[in-house]
Amino acid sequence: MLKLHLQLAWHFFVKEYSQPHQKLLRWVQVILMVFITTLTLSSNTIQHYLNQNLASLLGADAVLAQKNKLTNEQALHLKRSSDAVVETMQVNATLTFNDQWQSAKLKAIANDYPLQGELLTSASLQSPSEVTHGSPQSGQIWLDSRLLSSLNIAIGDTLYLAKRPFLVSRVLVHEPDRLMESHTVAMRAMINLDDMTALNIDDGAVLYRYLIAATKSQVNGLIDWQKETLPAATLHHKQGKHPLAIFWQRTENVLGLSSIILFFMAAIAIAQIVQVHIKKEQYFSAVCMSLGASKSTGLVLSLLKWLINLVLLIPLVVVLSSALHWVIVEWLSSTFVGVIWQFEGEATLYVLMACSLIFMAFHSPIWASLYHVSVSKLLIQNQTSFSLAFVNLAGLAVMIMVAVNYSDNGLLTLMLVSSIGITIIMMMFISWLFLTLGEKVSERFSGLIPFTLFMMKQRLVSKSTQVLGIGLSTFLLLFTLMFLRDLGETISSYERVHNGNMLVSQANQTQMDAIKDWAVQHAIELRQSKPYLFAKVTEINSQALDEFTDRPSESLATLSHSIRLHWSNDIPQNNRLVDGTWWSQTTEDWQQVSIEEEVMTDLGLSLGDKITLVINQQRFTFSISASHAYKAGAGSITFWVQMPPAAIAHINAPHYYMASLELNSQQWPLLGQLWQVHPTIRMVSLQELTQQFDDTLAMITAVISGFSVMIILLSIVVILSSIHVFEANDKKKNSIIMSFGLLKSTCLKLNIIEWLITALLVGVGAIFGNYVAGTLIYQSQFSLPYIPNLSVMIATLCIILSSVTLLGVYASRHSLKSSVKALMSDV
Repeated sequence: MLKLHLQLAWHFFVKEYSQPHQKLLRWVQVILMVFITTLTLSSNTIQHYLNQNLASLLGADAVLAQKNKLTNEQALHLKRSSDAVVETMQVNATLTFNDQWQSAKLKAIANDYPLQGELLTSASLQSPSEVTHGSPQSGQIWLDSRLLSSLNIAIGDTLYLAKRPFLVSRVLVHEPDRLMESHTVAMRAMINLDDMTALNIDDGAVLYRYLIAATKSQVNGLIDWQKETLPAATLHHKQGKHPLAIFWQRTENVLGLSSIILFFMAAIAIAQIVQVHIKKEQYFSAVCMSLGASKSTGLVLSLLKWLINLVLLIPLVVVLSSALHWVIVEWLSSTFVGVIWQFEGEATLYVLMACSLIFMAFHSPIWASLYHVSVSKLLIQNQTSFSLAFVNLAGLAVMIMVAVNYSDNGLLTLMLVSSIGITIIMMMFISWLFLTLGEKVSERFSGLIPFTLFMMKQRLVSKSTQVLGIGLSTFLLLFTLMFLRDLGETISSYERVHNGNMLVSQANQTQMDAIKDWAVQHAIELRQSKPYLFAKVTEINSQALDEFTDRPSESLATLSHSIRLHWSNDIPQNNRLVDGTWWSQTTEDWQQVSIEEEVMTDLGLSLGDKITLVINQQRFTFSISASHAYKAGAGSITFWVQMPPAAIAHINAPHYYMASLELNSQQWPLLGQLWQVHPTIRMVSLQELTQQFDDTLAMITAVISGFSVMIILLSIVVILSSIHVFEANDKKKNSIIMSFGLLKSTCLKLNIIEWLITALLVGVGAIFGNYVAGTLIYQSQFSLPYIPNLSVMIATLCIILSSVTLLGVYASRHSLKSSVKALMSDV
């Protein structure tokens, strides 16, 4: 019986293969499968690379890092619990030479470095690298090749750090413990450990790193000891996760969440295709039943045809996704040095099975509709509301699964989904309002336009569905292409106006006093100055941070490192109260904090929750009493966590400052004077910040551009499917028009006018949706007004009008192949 069913299924599959609705369905399936497979394969490749990178670049069996030097008791315990320990120190410093300056990572080592692996240096830029044992001699410094070039300095020259001279003696080539070597643009320098101590750098600026040689059991013991004794420290080990693993998982989540756009468009296309598919499958099943077959026969044949179609698509999907996987790996190889492409059969099989389940969910309304088939369908063909509801429900279920699975920012996900929902409602309203008013206003006049409006109004439901499908596709395409462009322009202009052109991100009290004196001396404007201290979140509601939630998010990634804790009596001018109550100036309850709204949302925090902070190796537990959000207009220096000033009397920890300055072109060379005396002041120019933002934006745009290609393809499929669904009705409409003695050329003109009106509705709806999405996200993330470029918007509207009209007219040309004779045959 199965063999017979297979033969029949194959026969009818071949017969239906070239039908338009089958072609469109295959387009949608291939695009989605290629996207999901490529994303999964690329993710697996990077995860495998990070695991190998962890083992080869850790430079030890474990590395303990924290901002405070270990006490004698802690250092003794570490040595007793391991085979060997090597201490290093690392600081972010700005090196100066003549009129040049450059930020760099300055590492201090002793003669027992490295613990594992090889330290490579060279005598000059042209010399081959050599294995080097021990540290630079006192008074000497090694610079990497990029730092030598940036400072325009040569071997044998002398530079000054905190007024101390250092001779540039060698070129630094490779450090075996530089875990993030392939993933950072920071330039590198190395000095003797004793010299770092002599520089008397503030402890808050120094990162103490202890390289540990230990067995697996010793590492496990150190993990428990670190959690109990040094909760604010970070312990990396070869059995653990790479520091970039969570970052990459968040990158996957962003791409995965973006795929909700593809799924939404696929759902629109499939929903329209399914309307045709249901009628054909029901008709076929009814014919089978009229010939004596059971109802289950039609269902089995439909399942087998679907399966055959999927199996035949798999080879094409594997080839395309493997090729794209190779392209992506080659593109990422400049960032992840040494990553290689290889075919991953198991991962490919897994993702193809997952895709099959998704398509099964999309296709399920067709199979469900076959339970309602009877021979009477041959005489009365009507599509049940149950089938249409099931189509929409299946698409909605798939999109909800994608959003829940990939979202690492609940607020942004809500913004995107809300924008889509508002756009749907607005497009339906615009379609109804425009066609209703258009018909009412033009009913007294004659001509092609009034007649077109009348015909469109009579088919309001079908036309609204078409506008909705094409409009959503256009909105999603417009959103991905225009939003990032507007974002870049808005952020850059806002930073310049409100923050000056130089940002101080970390300066201790002495350094801040020096900055103020220097600013007064040279007539430099100090725009903002806000104090903070460093804190590390270790527990939430008595649960360790990594146990409180295992869902990666931007907030979790930031809180896993030291954060800036600010104090203020009043709500800062660039903040607004979202929830809870801000403390009074005379409050004695100092153990309360206000947390940024997005952090509360990401981590699922509520007012009254307890958060434990380690500040300068002391534990403090605070209650969340309020939630705040950023408000534009008073600078962008803001803090995620804030507390009452009364807490300062109870916390013994060094204070730091963030500030912003405005320098003119003649004052920039004066920065070297400040950095020569205070090399660890962390300052960055607006130009550097903008360049970093632009670089990130360029990378995202490259990804979005590839993503947009798929959106464009799906947009075309949506337009074609919407035309195909109503093609029979359009043929009847044209036949009726010609029965009144009008020519085919008149039908063509009416078709062009109809598509121009459709394109206008689509363009207005898409631009409105883009504005809503931009407004919601700008307000949520930056508290800025979204002001899109009007000239670009108008140009975009013209492109939408012409593209949709041309494609619509061309694709609906078959509806013009009608006649009065065909109309009579239908009767």
